[in-house]
Amino acid sequence: MSSDEEMADEPVKGASKSLALRIQKKFLGMTVKSKGSIKNYIDDNSGELLDCLYDLALRELGDKKAAKKVLKDLIKVVVKLGLLYQKGQFNQKELTVGNELRGKFKMAILTMVSYYDVAFTFDAEFLCDLLNQCREALQALIARHLTDKSKGRVNNVFGFYGNGDVLTKLYNTPEYKDLLDNIIKCMRQMIADNVL
Repeated sequence: MSSDEEMADEPVKGASKSLALRIQKKFLGMTVKSKGSIKNYIDDNSGELLDCLYDLALRELGDKKAAKKVLKDLIKVVVKLGLLYQKGQFNQKELTVGNELRGKFKMAILTMVSYYDVAFTFDAEFLCDLLNQCREALQALIARHLTDKSKGRVNNVFGFYGNGDVLTKLYNTPEYKDLLDNIIKCMRQMIADNVL
């Protein structure tokens, strides 16, 4: 086989790998739309956290359809991000951004737990800024891999869960205390399990 023939095969292999990955992303996006469809792939704690996040969205938005959309967007983004990582699609620069994202997200979780543990320390502006940094890092990470629709999903998720008014209600409204208790319990378990 000549080197010209070998080189001619390489783009085809690359194109078929790319096509296979696009098909997997599309298939996952179509099938993994709710906690029910993903429950076989996640642990109980993650499932409970998704339930809490859905409850928060439902209480705030007052509409099941809108609450399900926020949760569905969250699930789709996480699953596609996991697929990209699993298939080795990130270059070294993106892996560095991914590590920064992980660090910022862990800091946001630890900050939320700290606000819960120490009365009167909640600072919505600081927490919103941390979550916005997470959103920006995630957008940079997925920039060359996912569609504008997926990027919009990221903005939708962070636009809701990173909203200062929503976070302030969660931490300061007595009606939300049970929900905050459960969210923090799940976050503590994530920390203990070294999931972050």
